Amino acid sequence: MIKQIHKRILLVILAALFSLTSQSVIAYEVSGESFPANFKITSWTAEDGKSTITSEGVVGEGYGKVYLTHTFNVNSDDGMSGDMVGQARTVNQDGELQFASLQGVWSRDGKIVSIHSFDSLNNGVLNLAQGRVDLFEGTLSFKVFPVN
Repeated sequence: MIKQIHKRILLVILAALFSLTSQSVIAYEVSGESFPANFKITSWTAEDGKSTITSEGVVGEGYGKVYLTHTFNVNSDDGMSGDMVGQARTVNQDGELQFASLQGVWSRDGKIVSIHSFDSLNNGVLNLAQGRVDLFEGTLSFKVFPVN
């Protein structure tokens, strides 16, 4: 099991590194146990060289109501890709609160932004989230892979 986790982490790190240099890696898919996480954009703030999107949604797997903030920094000449940082806050029905640091890469094709993110939760859980933001519909949809 430890070997499988290490192999998955290595594959994810390689995918993230390749996505910094190649648009074709965005099609890369991780396999294994996962769960969906869907959100609705609640605000979008545009600044010079970056945009910040906030969103919220209810996520299974014990997370409950989740509030996200993603800041997308442009680091390409054409403005179609870059890196991303963010924060998440969750509260479940029992009032248990968790928080997470989000970091990853993104690329845009038309109205769709593809994201590959590592999410580090305060309880030690590390997730890999592969997702897409539909800028027109105002939605975010992720497939989340627990790493540990």
